[in-house]
Amino acid sequence: MAVKFTKPEINVREKLAELDKPSGIAGEAMLRAETPQEQFNLIGAGRRNLIINGDAQISQRGDYSSATTVVNQTLYVDRWFADVNISSTFQHTDADIEDMPTKRKAMKYVATTSGTKYLGTRQKVENPSQYEGRTFTYSAYVRSNHTSARLTTYMAGSAQVEYSTAHSGNGQWERLSTTFTLKSGVTVWYLDVFLATQGIGQVAIATGDYFEVTGVQLELGKVATPFEHRSYGEELALCERYYQRVPVYHESIIGQCWNTTSARFPVQLPVEMRSDPTITVPGPGTSGYSMKPLTASLSWPGGSGNNAVTTRSPRHFYVTCTGYSGLVAGNASTLYAGSNYIYIKCDAEL
Repeated sequence: MAVKFTKPEINVREKLAELDKPSGIAGEAMLRAETPQEQFNLIGAGRRNLIINGDAQISQRGDYSSATTVVNQTLYVDRWFADVNISSTFQHTDADIEDMPTKRKAMKYVATTSGTKYLGTRQKVENPSQYEGRTFTYSAYVRSNHTSARLTTYMAGSAQVEYSTAHSGNGQWERLSTTFTLKSGVTVWYLDVFLATQGIGQVAIATGDYFEVTGVQLELGKVATPFEHRSYGEELALCERYYQRVPVYHESIIGQCWNTTSARFPVQLPVEMRSDPTITVPGPGTSGYSMKPLTASLSWPGGSGNNAVTTRSPRHFYVTCTGYSGLVAGNASTLYAGSNYIYIKCDAEL
């Protein structure tokens, strides 16, 4: 019986050679990488994104799923300040982007009036002088109806301004990026997303003009690598270096009565903060939202009372409650928050 041989449809030698070549989006970026640091970033060895909360997962200060009026220099999601001089709204939205494996959260700013103004959001980088002389790539996914939506970065001290190309204004998600080397003398480093000119100047903005942003990344090297996804818990811990809330609900914080009118409660923070935080402590308040020490019989104390922070550090603080009555010196006590959760707020944002 004759055996018929046919020529293979593929070149096996060539296919074997291709096994050594990187493939896919990350693989193509590997081929463009010029330094070991860029390759290190691409293979995911260590954390490469210096931006915190780049996909807007964390919003400790409130629920902004509905549009809210913007107050300039206010933080809505963690680490991101509003930087606007035009009436506008902020909304915490969902982003479904083809390049990302799962849906992400996003920040959306919409102008509610018109004028020659600017509309943006920014994050400060801690201790920027340590990065002088390094080359970085700053990237983000942006959606906008305006052709002046762009990434910008401004370094006070060195007066350096860098910016990406502008969004096409087609209302679709586009990944923008810019690469630059940080000059010496920088004292404050801002990373921004703006409706503005290249030099962060004012532009004509109409009512309804908007931008939406997520997947913000700052990394060493000249390549914008795929956005680095961190878990919610990891991102929350990074944010808590700058802002965190201590929940108080029923008998959640235990302390001691110093005398018949005052009690002291130690609080240990789960994450060490950047510096001694500014702490906002709820007062006695009204029923349901009050915070008071309890008596030995687990009842409300008498007196008008006052709650304050007496000692603080980046890792702990004391809440001292004074001006009450009915407490017993030396007895244990608990801070009680009525029927609702309330929070002690700790702020060490840049």
